[in-house]
Amino acid sequence: MNLAVQGWYNEGTHIGGARGANPVYGRLIDGCAGMKGEGLQIEEGAQGWYNYSSNIGGPMYERIQSAYQTLTAAIAAFNRTWPDQVVDGVVYILPLLNEQKTPDILLVEKVTGAEAIKLAIDAIGTFERDIGQAPGTVMRLPGYFTVATSVLEQVLAINACKQNLVDAIELARVEQCLTPEMRPRIMRRALGASFNTKQLKRSIHAFDGAPRQITFTWAGHSPGNERVAVSKIRAQLEAKAEIRAGAEDIPVEQTPEYFDLNSIVHLSDTDILVKHKMVAPHPRCMLWFSDSSRWDAMIKANLPVFVLASERAPTIKPLKSFDRNARRARRLDEKSRQQVLQGRDMYLPTAKNKPVQDKQDDRQNEEEIASTYRLAGQTYTSP
Repeated sequence: MNLAVQGWYNEGTHIGGARGANPVYGRLIDGCAGMKGEGLQIEEGAQGWYNYSSNIGGPMYERIQSAYQTLTAAIAAFNRTWPDQVVDGVVYILPLLNEQKTPDILLVEKVTGAEAIKLAIDAIGTFERDIGQAPGTVMRLPGYFTVATSVLEQVLAINACKQNLVDAIELARVEQCLTPEMRPRIMRRALGASFNTKQLKRSIHAFDGAPRQITFTWAGHSPGNERVAVSKIRAQLEAKAEIRAGAEDIPVEQTPEYFDLNSIVHLSDTDILVKHKMVAPHPRCMLWFSDSSRWDAMIKANLPVFVLASERAPTIKPLKSFDRNARRARRLDEKSRQQVLQGRDMYLPTAKNKPVQDKQDDRQNEEEIASTYRLAGQTYTSP
């Protein structure tokens, strides 16, 4: 390997099939500049660049393809059995987005009966973008099905297969010394250009319990929060300051990023700041199993949730159409925040209030319900 390599690579034009003449560039992760990965062929005298040729049929991609085949087999077996167990159910059809922007209004269509089951079967096994679906967008089918017997074991097996697929993609990324941002591209090289990472990864949820109430609502219409360590913010600002200084031919000390660095000089690297970020609207599902006024589980309603049927049907609060203009009222519990970096939506964290569901008086006799909840890829606050 040429030691002149500066941490950048040039993908060959035949990776994953025919490509255009224009190379695609990506960033090497730290510590990989001196490594020669399996199947990588380095061009000598590359002047800081190297090209790895198409070794797509190698073991790293075979692992991804094998994990995908195992996943599809598990889903096919599941889809052959669960429809016969359905007692009741509803799904809500959401419009596919043809651009990477959420419209102000999303109309919801309610579907029941055999058609709902058919739509759910298709959604559970759909991992490729539909015709007209914009890249970066996700097909979702919120809903629920009450079933006569438990499907939890099969659902857990499917979610485990999804995790194995994610692990195979991650292993391929590490073997090629690529940054985390390259995971979707690795997946598409192995499986196909139209595959959707989020639709592959998202978990199915099942509960071995009969809820008394199921509520569907919209989340993400207000800004979300991300907690970021000051050390990470400093590193980003330093890198951006150097890039701007080089591009504009000015001293680093005169860049806006340098002034931002000075404004947080009093903070420790271990301190945490809160960054406001816009989150696209997405459906959520809340389930009540106990007598508590607070929900017992809240999940992302990407796919229908499976729960056990009982003699008493649950109360259902359906998903309504989304109207951004009707949801812009200020929250009653909105907190005042102290801004740290002007124009970057960075704030000091506010003191945490005691969550409502921490009240133990109405949960002392609550029984645990076996489920996918807290076992899937997402982490939620739960009782």
